[in-house]
Amino acid sequence: MLQDQPLRFRTTAWERARRTRSPSRPDFARYLRRIARPMQICYQQLMQAYNGEPVGVECRMLERDAWAFVVPEMSGSEPWRIQRFDLDGFVGHGAYGTLAEAVEGMLQEGYQITDPGALDRVAASIRWADGVRRAAIMQKHQEGLITYAQMIEEMTSASSTL
Repeated sequence: MLQDQPLRFRTTAWERARRTRSPSRPDFARYLRRIARPMQICYQQLMQAYNGEPVGVECRMLERDAWAFVVPEMSGSEPWRIQRFDLDGFVGHGAYGTLAEAVEGMLQEGYQITDPGALDRVAASIRWADGVRRAAIMQKHQEGLITYAQMIEEMTSASSTL
């Protein structure tokens, strides 16, 4: 009886490197594969661990306290989103056409260490709550509800109450 083989998940960079054939420059093809290999291994491991659907799985950066995860995009611009956050709150997002592209993008940005439950842990902190308050004050300024001077005053007041 044949044992089930694991699914192969490949990054676009790995696919390009595999297809590159240059009889006059074989070192170039090897170079491309050497560059693409670490990301390919990381991508394969993450995708295989979650059966090709690591939706909502938080991944952390090695160098700093920052995380990201892939979820369906709700704004309608593209079907998938990378949502980023750090100790102070949500810090950005990016939209992608496919789940595979979003996962690959997240890994390319450096979010390569799986850390399930990170959002719940980080969001329970006082620092996160302070970051959310600061973001709300900045949002009021961005919407034209308060002046820049009022925003600075509110942020200073909010910081002194902690």
